[in-house]
Amino acid sequence: MKIRKAKKEDLKEISEIFRIESNKKPYLQGWTKKMAFNNIYQSFKKDKIYVAFVNEKVVGFIIISLNEKKDIYVDELWIKQKCQKKGIGKFLMKFIEEKYKEKGSKLIKLSADKKADAVKFYKKLNYKTEREYVRILMTKKLK
Repeated sequence: MKIRKAKKEDLKEISEIFRIESNKKPYLQGWTKKMAFNNIYQSFKKDKIYVAFVNEKVVGFIIISLNEKKDIYVDELWIKQKCQKKGIGKFLMKFIEEKYKEKGSKLIKLSADKKADAVKFYKKLNYKTEREYVRILMTKKLK
């Protein structure tokens, strides 16, 4: 498995992973192909997208943004269903943590649907719950 910065030619595949996975329970976001592509394209223009790929095929991605204090916000993290629970999400998160810690980032933030398995996933990676409503805000200090 490898990680690299997303290229424009990856956007169709990234948007399909996003559309398919985010339309499942508990998310049920209702993205169409066009809406999902436009959303990912906008992120590509303003944020940072990294893809995980195996055998030259994109299997997951992470979208992050940085604030003026260099805090990282994980906007999206999605892995193809058949590739979940194989360490790809963890690999992407660790990649981001290390890469941006070296650039001076000290905090990483994200929010997750309260009913999603993602909450357990992030807790295993030592993310702490800050606030809890329908979505849970979680953070981790980078040391």
